[in-house]
Amino acid sequence: MSTTDEGLEVETLLSEEDFDDEPRLIATHYCGPDEAIEMVKAAQLLGLGVKLSNRIRPDDEDSESATEEWLLDIFETPPVVDAED
Repeated sequence: MSTTDEGLEVETLLSEEDFDDEPRLIATHYCGPDEAIEMVKAAQLLGLGVKLSNRIRPDDEDSESATEEWLLDIFETPPVVDAED
């Protein structure tokens, strides 16, 4: 418990010990950009963390064409940022 300026006792819900360096990865999804947006919105409602990235994957059959992939990593919690960052 900690005390506020008004002298009220407030239970500390989170401590630095509750977090690892990175939150636990729940799942990785390969999707299109529209689906990724919907999944990010859903994760926000649920309080989950996300990391969204995209990449170009050359097609196996034709080396001159490629497909864009979107990767959405879903984490148990959003990452905690240090106050110094």
